[in-house]
Amino acid sequence: MKSHITRLRSFCASRWPKELGNTHGVKHWDRVAKFGEMLFIEGADKDVIMAFAYLHDSERKDNGEDFEHGKRASIFIDTIRDTELNFLNDSQIAKLKRACELHTVEHRTGDLTIDICFDADRMDLLRVGIKPLPDRMATERGAELVSN
Repeated sequence: MKSHITRLRSFCASRWPKELGNTHGVKHWDRVAKFGEMLFIEGADKDVIMAFAYLHDSERKDNGEDFEHGKRASIFIDTIRDTELNFLNDSQIAKLKRACELHTVEHRTGDLTIDICFDADRMDLLRVGIKPLPDRMATERGAELVSN
């Protein structure tokens, strides 16, 4: 893992409320990062995918139906833009914010990087008892991986 992603992981982990456990916490984020690497193809932005892994659920208030957590993560990104995320340019930040905000409300966007982010998160649905389905994945690679 690149040092800037390791630093971001540590930062997010230090802020995660211990009482929320790992359902949407660090272990989940690590799996999303691993799935993001598995799904990565040329043309996607790996730094955005890895940053998404550690930020998409970082602003959850609980493990239930916290429908605003993606939007809060998107807003939070602005507060760490010049520190923890200083390795991303403005275009990458915009893509990361969009991926976080939409990850629970959109099926696919047509943007390869964002759709890989969505699928990396969906591939870890088994942790909450949901089997990822090929027709619910945003990318062909994601559908192929959950089919096997």
